[in-house]
Amino acid sequence: MSDGFTFVHCADLHLDSPFEGVRSTAPSIAEVLCDATFRAFDNVIDLAIRKRADFLVVAGDVYDGADRSLRAQLRFRDGLRRAAENGVQCFVSHGNHDPLTGWEAGLALPPAVHRFGGDVEGLPVERCGAELARVYGVSYRVRNVQENLSRRFKADSGGPFSIGVLHCNVGGDPRHDNYAPCTVDDLAASGIDYWALGHIHSRSLLRQQGPCIAQPGNTQGRSVRETGPRGCYLVHVDAGRRVANEFVPTDVVRWFVQSVDIAGLDTLGDLMDVLFRLREDVRGGAEGRASVLRLEISGRGNLHAALAQVDPDRDLALPLRENEPDRTDFVWVESVDIRTRRGADPAQRRRVDDFPGDFLRRVESMRASGEAPRALREMMAAWPEYRLVARHVEFSDDDLLSILDEAEAWGLDHLLGEE
Repeated sequence: MSDGFTFVHCADLHLDSPFEGVRSTAPSIAEVLCDATFRAFDNVIDLAIRKRADFLVVAGDVYDGADRSLRAQLRFRDGLRRAAENGVQCFVSHGNHDPLTGWEAGLALPPAVHRFGGDVEGLPVERCGAELARVYGVSYRVRNVQENLSRRFKADSGGPFSIGVLHCNVGGDPRHDNYAPCTVDDLAASGIDYWALGHIHSRSLLRQQGPCIAQPGNTQGRSVRETGPRGCYLVHVDAGRRVANEFVPTDVVRWFVQSVDIAGLDTLGDLMDVLFRLREDVRGGAEGRASVLRLEISGRGNLHAALAQVDPDRDLALPLRENEPDRTDFVWVESVDIRTRRGADPAQRRRVDDFPGDFLRRVESMRASGEAPRALREMMAAWPEYRLVARHVEFSDDDLLSILDEAEAWGLDHLLGEE
């Protein structure tokens, strides 16, 4: 390993996965969205070839479901074949979305591609007859894997640089199902030098060295919960076994959520001017990619009454979508969510000696005392319904304070007589 080596680490391709929440699209835009996961994988392969990577690692969830489509299997095979023909060895594991028990079309993979089975295996990566690294990996046999699979990994002491390929949930991330749960300490105890993880769709470096523990996230965002750049890691390991990770975006369509406060806006024309400018800002932020945009209109102001009379999709989204299907860098407004309030100022209204004022003063007293989270927990505990969900839902203090803010706004609107 005198000159070091380079590899690409990707995960969660979810090939042929539909975009969630995009209700109405022009045919040309629908075509781009349907092809987005495939083109993102093509970008991964292009990167590996362009950077002359020694190998490529795919850390689970190649497909979106056990009943994977033939189209997805063909596109995956063809991408791996292109990598192999350019000297890139490939290692593939399967996760909870695409376990080994899923349907297979029986397509032959190139000899330079290794798909891990249900037991941990270790395979060498060689250059000119010398072993650069050893790649260990395992695939899910079934979807629901509750075993801590990291404990099956054990690198050879004093051996070549080792990479562990595992689809898992480190530290019980609540945003994802807790499959193959493990901890950073579990991973460090294995002797593996680089953990190529999958499953968590947001990228993160849980540890930079000794060992490096990396989650690249998914290669293409597919819903409003997956905003911002999506891609893979280009990893270089130098002669001293030091690791450098470079995140490389591979997404072809990027999700954005943007908020607009109506404070200071007097007319719907003023609002549309802001929305058109915001659309162009998103276009610039996508760096030439297509985009899907969700708009959230909130705040208090005089515009609230006018917004109560409009259809968000017809009157606000539709004008923003005009001419977008003709562009390769389109910004498609997925939806417009109106959450505005009437222009009453809670601080001023709190000083009025009437029932709405009493309500607002009580809320402010709870907030200022620091006892609001405790008081709200006691209130909820008294509800019979709460016992049914308490085991599954946990509210932080910040969550409860946010609920209190929403309750104050809702109460003020209704006490002042507005539906």
